[in-house]
Amino acid sequence: MMILTTIAEDLRWLYYILALMLALAALGGLILLNIYRLNRRLRREVQERRSAEAKFRGLVEQSLAGIYIIQNEQFVYVNPKFAEIFGYAPKDMIDRMGPCNLTTEADREQLREILRRCPGERDTIHYTFGAIRQEGSLIDIEVNGKSVEYEGRPAITGVALDITEQNRVRQQLNYLAFYDPLTDLPNRALFFDRLGQALAHSRRVEEPFALLMLDLDGFKAVNDAYGHETGDALLVAVGQRLRACVRESDTVARMGGDEFTLLLRNLQEVANAPLVAEKILAALAEPLVLRGHECQVSASIGICIALQDGNDMETLLGRTDAAMYQSKARGKNTYTCYQSTLKTIRPAKTTFLEWSEELCVGVPVIDEQHARLATLLNRINDALKTGQGQESVMLRFEELIAFTRYHFETEERFMDEYGYADAVLHKQTHRKLLDDLLSIQRQSDSTSLMLTLRTLKDWLSRHITDSDRRLGEALIASGAMNPFDQRGMSSTASSPPPG
Repeated sequence: MMILTTIAEDLRWLYYILALMLALAALGGLILLNIYRLNRRLRREVQERRSAEAKFRGLVEQSLAGIYIIQNEQFVYVNPKFAEIFGYAPKDMIDRMGPCNLTTEADREQLREILRRCPGERDTIHYTFGAIRQEGSLIDIEVNGKSVEYEGRPAITGVALDITEQNRVRQQLNYLAFYDPLTDLPNRALFFDRLGQALAHSRRVEEPFALLMLDLDGFKAVNDAYGHETGDALLVAVGQRLRACVRESDTVARMGGDEFTLLLRNLQEVANAPLVAEKILAALAEPLVLRGHECQVSASIGICIALQDGNDMETLLGRTDAAMYQSKARGKNTYTCYQSTLKTIRPAKTTFLEWSEELCVGVPVIDEQHARLATLLNRINDALKTGQGQESVMLRFEELIAFTRYHFETEERFMDEYGYADAVLHKQTHRKLLDDLLSIQRQSDSTSLMLTLRTLKDWLSRHITDSDRRLGEALIASGAMNPFDQRGMSSTASSPPPG
């Protein structure tokens, strides 16, 4: 009996052990299954990450922008485009070169300072610098970057663009805007700008300057006899001789055709202006041999002294013009100083922006308001050109801004009333144009005279041609602008804003 009891107890323990072993086996199986599933998920995530990295790297490698990563002032990664910009292969730059190896000496210290401060004080960087390509040519680079952590260490990553061509085009456009391409002299726009600056300075310090205007005598005969190419060569040669007769601080400009103007600032004595005129006449008396032809020209010169003969641009130009025509009447090849007995030929005022039917959009109330905007712009022109002072100019700007707001409100009321399809976009354009106008106003005290005027003129032209013409066409096409409605709206909407 005891033996049977012992055997039963042993079997019971055996069952416990077997049950425990089965439980452990099941637990181990579950653990192994979870490990398998986890391993499979990890492999999938790794594969997905590698695929995403491959796609990202492919995009970076094929990018048209130069992409870089900098650590410790050295490139740890550059894409092919970045290396191409500087004329290297990526392997020649990575871990071998840094930004300072590519920068011109003039910009190197500034770049070092930027790299010292970032990463660290600043999160983002934006700067331009002159760079040197591998073969030695100079290029202009624009860089945008951001402080990041790369492989556990601080780094700078960003984009580099070659803006050499962009800068060249901008410089060329600036040149064409302010210089005569034939003679390389300042053109009318730049001359008027410098004349305005000279007037403002002269009024402030009560210092005179001289304005000389000359017209070539005999140019048409040379042009007709030997052709336009010889005539152009003559104008270039005359420009060079005129520049040789004055100081570097003086301005010689070609106003068009065979008409030139000179601005002599910082006159020690008023009597020096006729001496310059005599020097010019003597220089032009020497024959010019151009394209195998001996050419002879002279000049009729008019002289005006600011502030003695006038204290605004139009008066000075008109009186200098009158003195020049007096020189022609006296037999040419001479100069005349303005006297009060001379009749001013040039009109006292010229309109900066002439309003014409070509600018009309076909909706009377809108056209009336556009014409009003042109009038206000011309008043700013008069204030700037006659040197009325910053306070007066700002007052004119405030009038223009107030009426612009009123004009935009009128147009937006029409859009809402007649369901204009592009109303949202047009209203956004209004906001942008108003912001542009406010920006021009803020910069008018520091921007050159002619640039301010040209910007304002372009601003108004863009407003009319870019969006209002389409609005006018839509209103007319919808039948909204019948004669009765036009008269009704014109009587209310075109009146100036209150106050």
